[in-house]
Amino acid sequence: MKLIKPLLFLIPISIIVGCCDTDKQQEAKPNLGDWQLQQKVTKQIKNIEFTFPGEGYAFEKRDSLVAECLKAIDENKAILELEEFTNPYKIKFYPSKAIMKHETGSGFSGYADFWRKTVCLAATDDKKIIEEENIIAPPIQHELMHMIAMEQWQHPPHSSLWMNEGLATYATKYCNGITTDQIYRYLQANEMLVPTDSIVNHFYDTDEMIGYHQAAYMVEFLITNYGLEKFGQLWQQGFENFENIYATPFSEVEAKLNEAIIAKYPEVPKIDWESFKKGCK
Repeated sequence: MKLIKPLLFLIPISIIVGCCDTDKQQEAKPNLGDWQLQQKVTKQIKNIEFTFPGEGYAFEKRDSLVAECLKAIDENKAILELEEFTNPYKIKFYPSKAIMKHETGSGFSGYADFWRKTVCLAATDDKKIIEEENIIAPPIQHELMHMIAMEQWQHPPHSSLWMNEGLATYATKYCNGITTDQIYRYLQANEMLVPTDSIVNHFYDTDEMIGYHQAAYMVEFLITNYGLEKFGQLWQQGFENFENIYATPFSEVEAKLNEAIIAKYPEVPKIDWESFKKGCK
């Protein structure tokens, strides 16, 4: 009988020791030397694969950011009068522009890669990174409009690049709480509009805050007054075919456009341009 008691105590002790060893093994991180372990999380929702960092702001906000993406897709589909968007795409979030540039070669707050079927967005609440990299809120609506429109009409030729950026800016609706057509009216009244040739042939050489919003109202006017079918044809065929598609020279359409914006906003919207030109927040 004296031999039984020690045996009874040995059993639970061995179990406890075994459990502790297992926990330590699970918690132990592999020795990778110069290699770094980077964790990411992914989720597939219908045709879209979402990727987030494994920690930090974007990770914590992943559900709300996914919801914002899905809402933007629905709204952009409505603008383009599409019933569905089923093309497989990847939407990736990064904690900074620098990390995005290191992984993709492009360091912007957001960009859409038509050829790789990927949209990349930077999202952080780190004030130091935001200030150093001039990060704005993730331009979800803007970049997802690029995604959908290019799948609808393919990547635009050079003379239609303004349409791609103008459409995405128009879809966003606001910059610093001001609508794109109000911004156009301000630019018009203050003689800040860029010549048509610059918008069409040298779009990315124009001042971003002027060019993007000027193009946005041009897009809005064309779609509202002439329809999506002609807009899509112009996107695919290039600006040099404007008169053939619209049966009128652009100069006449531009004159109507400028008359319409004056009639809509007889009083020029007030904008603090020095503050505004720093970017949409």
